[in-house]
Amino acid sequence: MAGFINGVSATFISAADYSATPYRIVHVTAADTVTRSTDADGAGQFPLGVLTDEVGAASGDAVTVQLSGIAKIEAGAAVSAGASITTDSAGRGVATTTAGDFCIGIALQAASGAGEVIPVAITAFVFA
Repeated sequence: MAGFINGVSATFISAADYSATPYRIVHVTAADTVTRSTDADGAGQFPLGVLTDEVGAASGDAVTVQLSGIAKIEAGAAVSAGASITTDSAGRGVATTTAGDFCIGIALQAASGAGEVIPVAITAFVFA
C-alpha cells in the first residue's frame, strides 16, 4: 500500500479562500500566488502542485503547496490505480486519456468516487 511522502513544499499566496478545500491541484496565477486549477488543458494552468492541509483562511493568506513526492489528492470521480491524473473544474484529481491534458501525476491507489483522498506521485506532464 502506497503511503504519503512529503516531498518539497513551498509557501505561496492564496488567490481565494481554500480553507475548506485542501488536497486540490493548483497553478501559478501571479508572482508567488496560486489558485485552484479548473481546466485540464487551459492556457496558463499547468499544474504546480497540491494544496496541503495547511491552507489559509482567506484570499491573500499563505498556503502550503506540495511540489514533489507522493501527495494527497481529493478525487473528483472514480480513479484507477496507475491512471494519469488531471484536474476537474473544482481542482480535484480525475483520470485522463486525452492528449494535451495537463497532468499532476500518477494515481498510486484507486478511488471509488468523488471525495476520496488518494496518493498521487507528483510528476507533472502533458498527456500524449
